[in-house]
Amino acid sequence: MGRTGELDRRIQAGPANFALLVRRGEASWAEFADRIAGFGADRFVLVADAAAPAGALARVRAVAAAIAPCTVLTRPGPPPARPTADGRTVVIALGGERACGVPADIRLPTTLAAACGPALTLLRPPPDAPRAPARNAPGLVWVRSDLLAGRPAPETRAGMVEVVRHVLAVCPAQFAALATTLRPDARYTPETLAACLALCADARAALVCFDPFETGPALALGYGRRLGEAVRSTVATASGVALAPGDADALGLILAARVAAGLGLLDGAGAWAHNELLARNGSATGLPAPPAGADARALAAALTTAAGPGLLLLAGLGRPHCAGGRLLTPVDAAALLAAVGGPGRTVVPHSRGLAPDCLSAAG
Repeated sequence: MGRTGELDRRIQAGPANFALLVRRGEASWAEFADRIAGFGADRFVLVADAAAPAGALARVRAVAAAIAPCTVLTRPGPPPARPTADGRTVVIALGGERACGVPADIRLPTTLAAACGPALTLLRPPPDAPRAPARNAPGLVWVRSDLLAGRPAPETRAGMVEVVRHVLAVCPAQFAALATTLRPDARYTPETLAACLALCADARAALVCFDPFETGPALALGYGRRLGEAVRSTVATASGVALAPGDADALGLILAARVAAGLGLLDGAGAWAHNELLARNGSATGLPAPPAGADARALAAALTTAAGPGLLLLAGLGRPHCAGGRLLTPVDAAALLAAVGGPGRTVVPHSRGLAPDCLSAAG
């Protein structure tokens, strides 16, 4: 899966257009310096979170400071507002998903999860602000594939859950390739990680071109996410123990498949595909049992709140179900409780091989 650790993409999201550049090796810092010099900054503001490696923070700061004065912000409080309209102050966001949620001109994600999603996402404007996507998008997203390859295994495994999400909901033709790539030890080459970034970037570009704020077809990019957030908060509240990185998101995907299967939307092959990819990734595929986990009814109640006006569910791999002209399917508490209690109508077996009927559905 992939032959090079480098990548060039441009992503069009409504009127916004920005570059995704994936590079490897220390020699790439010279190109990075040239790229950020093109922003014409009189001042840089470098915003970093806890996921920013100290070495990368020091290097980015040095590169920026060689061009213009650079202020570093690492405090855990709210990020600064976007700079003044003259464009002379350029904001660089460095780190994980939190840093990539900052309105910034340049984003440097240092985790796979951030690089696959938040770094490429347009920020929604305040309700009273004009809908101007170009002001909420970065001008450049810069990723070092070799640095991603050296990150801790649990962090990389969590990032691969994002890749699985894209394959299940948007590009199922990549099912077989991803299944043979995934490793429970989460050790990947820069070439493989660059290929995963290309997969996610291309899937996103296909959807956000005419849906930049992900309110229509691009809702698929967040498939299972709200359920995963409910699992994360409920298990932590019930047991006082946080799930492993990425496991809540993985369980959100499993629950989304169970709900769809219980409603008769998703067949056994589709439900099997969810379990198979996540198991190959070394992610959780079953809810924690009491007393370590959350009470089923408490979790079902949290999922009901998360479901809100409806959930994006799949009628097949890469085929979101449409209900009343919308991609959000109303789901009641009983369906969510059944999903928490077990697979429901569909048995979800695990096999280390690839099921022919699932591959047929995915293709």
